[in-house]
Amino acid sequence: MSIGFSPQNMLECKSPQELQRFADENIRPAPGALRAACVAEVGALLQLLRACFPVPASRVIQGGSYVKGTDTQGRSEIDVVLLSDVFANVNHCKKQLREGLDALRENLKQTSRGNRILMGKRASLSLRFNFLCAEGLHSHSFEIMACCDVLGPAPSTDLRLHLYRQLYLCHDSEMAQLWALALLPYQVDFVKASVMRVKELIRLMVHWFRTSFANSTEENKFRRLPSSYTVELLTIHIWELAGKPLLFSLVQGMRAVLKLLVRYAEIDVVWHRHYHPKFPIFVKVNQKHTRPFILDPANPTVNVCDTCNAWDEVALVARHSLLKPLFSRVRAEPPWLFTNNW
Repeated sequence: MSIGFSPQNMLECKSPQELQRFADENIRPAPGALRAACVAEVGALLQLLRACFPVPASRVIQGGSYVKGTDTQGRSEIDVVLLSDVFANVNHCKKQLREGLDALRENLKQTSRGNRILMGKRASLSLRFNFLCAEGLHSHSFEIMACCDVLGPAPSTDLRLHLYRQLYLCHDSEMAQLWALALLPYQVDFVKASVMRVKELIRLMVHWFRTSFANSTEENKFRRLPSSYTVELLTIHIWELAGKPLLFSLVQGMRAVLKLLVRYAEIDVVWHRHYHPKFPIFVKVNQKHTRPFILDPANPTVNVCDTCNAWDEVALVARHSLLKPLFSRVRAEPPWLFTNNW
């Protein structure tokens, strides 16, 4: 069974005020001195990563929920890409990467912060670990990658379009992942530019995915739910359908996202901030796409919905969620009236 609502689930809230209180107490990251201490800890660790990497990094780019401002209480993801001129090209980077990440792993263990770093399973292109932060009250999930600086700090449009062509023609998934690291800042900026209320709604949806599904079993061990980036983009899309309101009801917004998840086969979303509708790569990808379809606003070769192989389960849990007390007697209000057609 797909459904696995946790005890004291937010769906048991009976009013918008109760949901807001739940979000403030259980989902929104702690403010004030604790947050400031956390920022300092993360900043120090970033400096440590740079110092422990076996080759000099000319530039560091960051991603993940912590950087975008969509992290939740006690849990956040930080992606770090170390860009080095030592790597002549992406192919050279791929050959040297494992050795470099293994050296970084061992160097980090020897530092004063080594006892607060819990290393994860080895991955082919990255180093993953949890970092215990702010007096052990919470942790950050880090993923460290490295590459040559494909685009540089201020790339021209032509250079970025050239990268899109390389990605489209690349049939080596690991090489494509390394090429795509250069687009991380554009993905971050797209989400980070959202108004604060949208980020609150994103946090609610991320929390919903974490607390509403049954635990993995032998039967469904290969199940993949949508990535946090997919959830972010889907939520932004819903907000745009509502006319981009600065302030809105979280209950109405969450209800709209869940109703669209029930109808996941109708999801078809494209943004043209970084590529034109007539750009040949986009045209080819768009002609062949299947739904659900959310084209990465920073990368016209990637449908972010492909990270999930369990959309039918997502729809089932969303349908049951809409029957919970939080939504059971709710009707669409402006600017969410478009959901009446769903």
